[in-house]
Amino acid sequence: MHLKRWLSGLIMAPGLILFILYAPPPLFLLFILFLTVLGLWEFYALSRPKISGGERIAGLVLGSLIPLSLYPKEPECFAAGLTFILLSLTTVALLQKGEFPALLEKVGKHLLGLLYVSFLLAHFILLLRLERGRVWILFTLVATYFGDTAAFYVGRGWGRRKLAPRISPGKTVEGGLGEIGGSLMGALLFRFFFFPQLSVTHALALGIGVGIIGQMGDLWESIIKRSAGVKDSGTLIPGHGGLLDRIDSVLFAGPFVYHYALGAI
Repeated sequence: MHLKRWLSGLIMAPGLILFILYAPPPLFLLFILFLTVLGLWEFYALSRPKISGGERIAGLVLGSLIPLSLYPKEPECFAAGLTFILLSLTTVALLQKGEFPALLEKVGKHLLGLLYVSFLLAHFILLLRLERGRVWILFTLVATYFGDTAAFYVGRGWGRRKLAPRISPGKTVEGGLGEIGGSLMGALLFRFFFFPQLSVTHALALGIGVGIIGQMGDLWESIIKRSAGVKDSGTLIPGHGGLLDRIDSVLFAGPFVYHYALGAI
């Protein structure tokens, strides 16, 4: 398992770094759309009761509208996209037969998936738009995955006290502290070698914040998986599981870094 995790990471990392640094914005948008479709597909597969194939396809189409509507700089595009999504979901519900609670649950499930996967993931389009946006994206990934790696090994080696036993029995307080320390180290190292324009104070704040909020993303995905009775969201990435298993922390960390950079720097 450990070997698969490292091999998968070492194989994917160089290509991903080069893509982030040099891909033109339209191609980056297509990449986010691709991840959105994969993430939503896994989310719908985890949903209980099962969502039909036709409803999944409709959800994928609507989910793609969120990154597409955020790509233009005009906020009216995003407002129009959200309005269209909400009206589409409610209109379909009005036309369907069934008990009212079930119809409301179905609309709510779609909205949760669109906000959790599409909207959070679309923040990387907003990150790209910032000054030094590509560096910000790499900073987010480095801080997050340094934290994930530290949490994994600290938790296995020294974990004793359960962090959230009802949600994820394997996670420990020691592993959680390791994640914060790992994210902090990743943020400082990245700042030192690649992002000297970022002050040490901001790097410290971002590292700690990513370490904390990344764990929230991990725990939230654990709730979704436990509700479905599965260990992993899929089998896409050897040694890691599905796409959501690999980006659960990133989904929460990306918006945090974007809004911090937008408001404080």
